Amino acid sequence: MTAAQSVADTRQVIIDAAHTCFRECGLRKTTVVDIGRVAGVSRSTIYSYFRDKAEIVEACAENTSYRFYREMAKAMDAGSLLEDKLSLAASFVWRARRYIEPEKYFDEDEVGLLLTKNAGVLLRECVDFVAPYLKAAMLTGEIRKDVDVQVAGEVFARLLFSLFSTPSSTLDLDDPDVVHRLVCDHLVRGLANDRWIGRAPARTRSAREEKAR
Repeated sequence: MTAAQSVADTRQVIIDAAHTCFRECGLRKTTVVDIGRVAGVSRSTIYSYFRDKAEIVEACAENTSYRFYREMAKAMDAGSLLEDKLSLAASFVWRARRYIEPEKYFDEDEVGLLLTKNAGVLLRECVDFVAPYLKAAMLTGEIRKDVDVQVAGEVFARLLFSLFSTPSSTLDLDDPDVVHRLVCDHLVRGLANDRWIGRAPARTRSAREEKAR
């Protein structure tokens, strides 16, 4: 093991210990001493990696953010078209926020960690995550070549933030078909290449719609 690997491993051990402490004691009550005890390192060792508790919290938020997007990307892999991928992302965010499957998604403390980040940083991260999917859809002809990827990405990111924070009084967001129509009809179709519209629905028709035929 190289010195760089050893440093990275110790840093990750401290971050993992902090996550454990935050779950057991809460974000506010956890101390650096608590984290050191769980990590099996001294307080001085922690301070050689992190300036203070706030910096540990920031590192934990980054760690959680990375895992969040990694899991969301896995969920999106089940879709082939852009509208499917974005719909799956929206459903993932809705489920993650409501803790329907905490062992698969995220618990309340991890959500709290994500929200310690500056809102502008969260928005930029989400736009950066979505951008490659939009660019790929340009290459396949699903969306127009003149679409501003940053603007379109921000619109979708703001939709995700809304799903993450605010329940709907009119939509059954537990129904994937409802989420699909929300994303497809009110976002993706606005970006679509005119020649694509009319082709995509036949390829992405939901199971419910198939049964109704």
